[in-house]
Amino acid sequence: MVELTKANFDAQVTEASGLVLVDFWSPGCGPCRMMEPVLEAVAARHPAVRFAKLDAAANPDIAWAFNVVSVPAFVLFRDGVPVGEIVGAVPAQRIEELIAP
Repeated sequence: MVELTKANFDAQVTEASGLVLVDFWSPGCGPCRMMEPVLEAVAARHPAVRFAKLDAAANPDIAWAFNVVSVPAFVLFRDGVPVGEIVGAVPAQRIEELIAP
């Protein structure tokens, strides 16, 4: 999973081709920590999708730019454009449905 920062966000997400699922999270968020193994398992089953994490507390300007006001939030980008999102801790199946073609 790619760790995102302000320095690499555009190159890894908005300028990237294909699917990128960004996990907006925060270190003090219990549900965010619960989602880590879920995302790792989904990522292992979908190698064609780039999975990335952005600490929303450390990068609030990026979170706000994509209307993320609550974490965990998952925003799916296709060719750099946001095309779907999920807010909250969800089962793996829900993430799989979001990234399905």
